[in-house]
Amino acid sequence: MGRIPWDIGEPGHFEVDLVHHGGESAAGLYGHTIQLIDVKTGWSERVAVMGRGQAAMEGGFRRLVERVPFAILELHPDNGSEFFNQHLVRYWKETVTGVHLSRSRPYQKNDNRMVEQKNDTLVRQYVGQVRLETPEQVAALDALYEQMWLYYNLFQPVLHLCEKTVVKDKVVRKWDQAKTPYERLRESSVLSSDQQARLQHLYEHTNPALLREDIYRRLDALWQMAMAQPGSAA
Repeated sequence: MGRIPWDIGEPGHFEVDLVHHGGESAAGLYGHTIQLIDVKTGWSERVAVMGRGQAAMEGGFRRLVERVPFAILELHPDNGSEFFNQHLVRYWKETVTGVHLSRSRPYQKNDNRMVEQKNDTLVRQYVGQVRLETPEQVAALDALYEQMWLYYNLFQPVLHLCEKTVVKDKVVRKWDQAKTPYERLRESSVLSSDQQARLQHLYEHTNPALLREDIYRRLDALWQMAMAQPGSAA
C-alpha cells in the first residue's frame, strides 16, 4: 500500500479512480466514470459505465485497456470493492500481461493525488453533480470523453514535478516545462511505430479549436438531457 512515486522513471504506472454520477442520491442504478492517469506523462483515460457491478467495471476496463497506446505496468486504485474483488483481479491478471496491482492506504486520498485532481478538473468541472441514470445519458457522456481524450492528451500541455526538496522545514517544488502527454510519450520512446504513426496522424488531422467547440456542444446536450429529468442536481 502507498502511492506511485512522483519521480517514477517510465510511463505505464496509472492511478485509478471511480467518479459517481448519482446526483443527490446514491440509490438505484446510475452512471459512473472510470478514470486512469499515468503518473509519468499525465496521459488520461476516461470511460462512462452504467453502475459499478462486475460486468460494468470489467467492460469499462476492457475498453480502457484496448485504447491506452502503451503498456500498462501498474494499476493503483483505492481500496474500494469495485476495484479489488476476485473478478476484476482475475480479469487484470489474465488481460494485462505482467500488470502490478497496488493500492492506496485506507483514508489517504493523497495516495491517489493525480487522479483525484483530474476527477475535479476533467470530470466534475464538466459534468458537475447531475444524476445520469439512463443508458442514453451514459452513452452521451462516453462520447464526450472520446473527444476529451483527443483534446487533453494531444493538445493540452501539463506540468510535471521534476524536483522536490526541503528548505527550512518547507517543501519546495520545481516543475518542468509544460508539454502535452503525447509529447512526453514521444520523448519516452515507449510508443510502437504503429502507435506513433496513429497518434501523429490524429494530431496532424485534428483542429483543436473545432474539437473544443464540439466538446462544449456535446456537454451542453448532455446537460440538457440530465436536467430534463426530475431529481437532477446542478
